[in-house]
Amino acid sequence: GYSSSEIPDLRVDAQRPFDAPLAASEVELQVCAVGLNFRDVLIVLDEYPGPRVDPGTDCSGVVRGLGAGGGGHLSIGAASFGSAVGCLASRARADSRLQVRKPSATSFEQASTLVSTWGTVHAGFERLRLSGRRALLVHAAAGGVGLAATEYAHWLQLSLVGSAGAPWKHHTLRSLGCRRLVSSRHAGASVVGLVGLLRGSRAHAALNSLSADFIAASSAALGERGRLEEIGKRGVWSDGRAAAAGVAYAVLDMATEVPSRPGWFLRRGLQVVARRL
Repeated sequence: GYSSSEIPDLRVDAQRPFDAPLAASEVELQVCAVGLNFRDVLIVLDEYPGPRVDPGTDCSGVVRGLGAGGGGHLSIGAASFGSAVGCLASRARADSRLQVRKPSATSFEQASTLVSTWGTVHAGFERLRLSGRRALLVHAAAGGVGLAATEYAHWLQLSLVGSAGAPWKHHTLRSLGCRRLVSSRHAGASVVGLVGLLRGSRAHAALNSLSADFIAASSAALGERGRLEEIGKRGVWSDGRAAAAGVAYAVLDMATEVPSRPGWFLRRGLQVVARRL
């Protein structure tokens, strides 16, 4: 539990039993591992821009209960991974469409780190509709989502430019095949570096997780009909601001995207990830 906006105030509380029986579409999990995201940090610090919720969204565990309509892809005792709000607990409940069977070769800890990272990247790339040698800018490419986006971009054979800060992050990205890199420490410098790497051309799309000047800088780096997919939580542009800048700007928030399209998340997100493990 947590009672204030300070990390040291986190504590372990006894979990109360669930009051209600499982809904028809629900699954109950014995949680084995939880993947923490930046969203969870913002929730604990009371800085999350959305409604107040309990931390923990990505998890893996063992199915201990199924609702009457729990679906044929899960069974009691099966190992699964996926999304369950407030899963930083011993037991959690979730929509069964937000869980998928965990491959035996993947550990519970590994599986719990894949849900938001790969789900966000898959949704972002699907919305960007890129293929071939299109130029894509991925900010914070050495982060969790950034590394997944880098691998995804190579898979699609895109022309990738990544941004990162520390020199060791640049070294890591180059070892993973991301040869064209710009700084993530100064927005203006990143744009100048990008245009130089693209030899005067502009990017077709950008996947942005950085705030402040990087949103404007990323939009300036886009060519005609370029798209900026925003996955950050701070300093997000309004529709009016994006229209004034003349860019196709869309905010991707998996906290709202997943509950609104659980079937899509299962078929086009989790099952795709599970098949690649």
